[in-house]
Amino acid sequence: MNRRELIVLGGSAAVLASTGISFADDWPSKKPVTVISAYPPGGSSDIIARLVADLLAAKYNQQFTVENIAGAAGALAGSKLARSAPDGYTILVSGSAPIAANKVVQKDLSYDPQEDFVPITVVAESPALLSASSKAPANTLQELLDYAKANPGKVNIGNPGAGTKGHICAAAIGLQMGVELNHIPYKGSPPLMTDVLGGHIDFALDAPSNYLPHIKNGKIKGLAVTSAQRLPEIPDVPTVAEAGVEGFEATLWFGAVGPKGMPDEIALAIQQAIKEWSDTPEAKEKLATLGLQAVANTPDEMRVTIQKEIDSIRPLVDAGLVQPS
Repeated sequence: MNRRELIVLGGSAAVLASTGISFADDWPSKKPVTVISAYPPGGSSDIIARLVADLLAAKYNQQFTVENIAGAAGALAGSKLARSAPDGYTILVSGSAPIAANKVVQKDLSYDPQEDFVPITVVAESPALLSASSKAPANTLQELLDYAKANPGKVNIGNPGAGTKGHICAAAIGLQMGVELNHIPYKGSPPLMTDVLGGHIDFALDAPSNYLPHIKNGKIKGLAVTSAQRLPEIPDVPTVAEAGVEGFEATLWFGAVGPKGMPDEIALAIQQAIKEWSDTPEAKEKLATLGLQAVANTPDEMRVTIQKEIDSIRPLVDAGLVQPS
């Protein structure tokens, strides 16, 4: 390569770098931003996506439009993001399945969340909540486990989709306690909650937000939460560990990611906007009513969270308790 070619290549690289920085500085003034929601409207994941869209719209005085792409336990949404231009005008806000778990619970995933996504932040976290219909043959987690032991293969526990934390927690509890708990995936939280309310399925493991009002008014039963501490909103509902599954603790989380190649400056700008919002009293109160706590960690910290999630699921897959679909 001669000197002239080196100069041309060097100049081109400088222009590209300058353009990238300028483009990041202009974001998001050029056009509306699409916030992909991986589940149907009304569920916890979609609620978080809309909170993020609203806070970013207020921060930047730009339109942030939520697009629901539900199906395949979030894989359709993840695939859409992976194919999106890395310009900061498309992000995904979702529960952890399309961002982490799908890598190990789906056989033919069209994307790799660790290779094809840029972490932005974990927005919020909560325990999973084990609830029961009024017709369920158990009023406590211990009664559920006793019933499962006496009736092998007859306990169905619904969750909002394969690879969701509800699915993973049920498998982990079953493994630790030596009981068979059938995984029944739904297309998001709203249809699952409807079936629990109607007594069409006995048990559900899901994010608490949709279920809290119905537990408080006695329409469904709260059996346990997977966190180390009880939820203040339902203080009479014990933790899974308190209910007899020694040492058990798990949280579910909701995060924001962009497509591979999205400028770091944009990822950090979004993370900082979410952090500023989550530190306000209004945000803390809003999240608390949903059974959630703000996280707003850094992109690097989110990358660690994703790896830990994947590592925690692999043993369940290896044991055959979580079947790749």
